[in-house]
Amino acid sequence: MADVFLVEPPAASGFGSLRTLGSIGTFKADMAWPPLDLMIIAGLLRGRGFSVELLDANSARLSFDAVKAALEKASPKLVLFTASTPTLYHDLRVADIAKSVSPSILTAVTSTHVNALPLETLALNPNLDYAVPNDSEFTVLELVRGVSPELVPGLAYRMNGVSRLNPAAPPIERLDDLGVPSHDLLDLNLYRDPFMKRGPMAVTYFSRGCVNQPPCIMCSACFYGRLRHRGVSAFMKELRELKRMGVRELRFPFEGGFNRSEHARELFEAMIAENLGMNFTCNARADCLSPELLALMKAAGCTAVNIGCESADANVLELMRKHVAPEQVRRAVSDAKRAGLEVLVYFVFGLPGETRDTMRKTLCFAKTLEADLVTFGVAIPHPGTEFYSYLKQRGYLLTEDWSRYNPMLPPPYSYPGLSSSEIYEFSRKAYRSYYLRPQLVWKRLRRGDWAREWKNFTGFAARYIKKQGNQ
Repeated sequence: MADVFLVEPPAASGFGSLRTLGSIGTFKADMAWPPLDLMIIAGLLRGRGFSVELLDANSARLSFDAVKAALEKASPKLVLFTASTPTLYHDLRVADIAKSVSPSILTAVTSTHVNALPLETLALNPNLDYAVPNDSEFTVLELVRGVSPELVPGLAYRMNGVSRLNPAAPPIERLDDLGVPSHDLLDLNLYRDPFMKRGPMAVTYFSRGCVNQPPCIMCSACFYGRLRHRGVSAFMKELRELKRMGVRELRFPFEGGFNRSEHARELFEAMIAENLGMNFTCNARADCLSPELLALMKAAGCTAVNIGCESADANVLELMRKHVAPEQVRRAVSDAKRAGLEVLVYFVFGLPGETRDTMRKTLCFAKTLEADLVTFGVAIPHPGTEFYSYLKQRGYLLTEDWSRYNPMLPPPYSYPGLSSSEIYEFSRKAYRSYYLRPQLVWKRLRRGDWAREWKNFTGFAARYIKKQGNQ
């Protein structure tokens, strides 16, 4: 019997669902990432002597029936699963399955959605016993230890038929106290992304929170607070263990400006000294990147950097509190390319101040960059963010059906003079306009990995060329 069974729920779409650390969306055709938040929880619990099993039904493309069979075999005391806003109704089925296996199994969900709407989440399913916000791993630990629910910080629970919410737990200041994510509980061969050159690939983290405070109005960084780091020595110990497991590529996906800190320089220098022979990619703010730092990252094994631009319009950027100008992005992309790195740039449509002209301006700007990949997302108002409050206060929200808060659908809001369908269709048009340029198609074909490029193209066609239904 396992003390705790952790579940990344089955995919809510054919592409797989992206739920990790506040993400909202779906995997791309050539992408699958492990459930890092559950891996962190598993590492903490195992370090305190509890038995843990972890099932990634999402990346393994397992059904709810397969989840039920796994729970029947494990017979756990507690089932904890992840959720995201657009997949919430789908994900809550895990609680139903757990109770069908045994009514005595305790059920809990963890999600940034819970940070914003803990009692509302609990009310959605009578088979859900607890709701746990993100950045609250010690809340889970107290629950597993058997501490009475009313004494567990940050927990939403039921008592005598009444839903209750305890005062929030303080932010975790010492990330090293969480231990090491449990990579060994997963089949690392399941995971990949467009920048992967040689698997297996692992996803981990060096920091939590963001250097930009207060953060961008639509970002889940608002749930994680100021920037905090793991210790370099403890992190290097994890990397050595990953090397022993055969991992050859790393992803640091949610590093909110860590490149600006001396901690990051210390980390890169340690990676160079250790000479682990592992490549990595990471997110970075354009204003944190300098030619000197990029050269250090390259020497440490960095092969690609992901940069958020969001918009090319100064007013949109000011309203979202980005504090990074388009020309800073252009310079960072050029510097990264000169350092020998690949570059992905994120753009998003639908933020406050957006118009037809600003969307066209952003697309034109994207085409002038030297980026290897770009994304054109639709801004989603995650409950609890200032973006959500902005839209709700002005009457721009169209629905609070969370399944519609999906970046692959028309957004759940409209502006005066700019409709939901216009934003959505422009996003799809931007992808086609950018990626179907003859020179870019030829550039990708010259890479020679025909099987991979075909997979990417068929996924691209399914998303952005084929007519979408259920809108």
